[in-house]
Amino acid sequence: MRIGIIHQQHHALCKFCGETLESIDHSFLFCQPVWNVWCEILDWWGIQWEKQKVKVIWDCIPFAVLWSLWRMRNEHTFQNKVLNWNEVVELIKLRIAFWVKSKWFESDYSITDFIYRLRSIIQAS
Repeated sequence: MRIGIIHQQHHALCKFCGETLESIDHSFLFCQPVWNVWCEILDWWGIQWEKQKVKVIWDCIPFAVLWSLWRMRNEHTFQNKVLNWNEVVELIKLRIAFWVKSKWFESDYSITDFIYRLRSIIQAS
């Protein structure tokens, strides 16, 4: 709207909640469904970063969440894909698992271990 590409205000509403004008802050942090995604991912991980190996996981989380939200927003906007918040949370977990596995070469853990047993992996590290 600011640069004249979008002419009607309803087209500028958040693609996730449809209640607030879309902004970077709102779309990636303050929108209620997005906030719920952040909370689920951080709860799944247990919000620890003391150990060096665990830092690899922590480093991936923001990128995986932001990338997944951006892709979901674009699929909803340009392909009319229905928003499925459970699906995006699981996709974020999968991305984190793949990215961590690619950096954590000496690990005997599988992608499935990273997704479903992350807390026990962190405690064992």
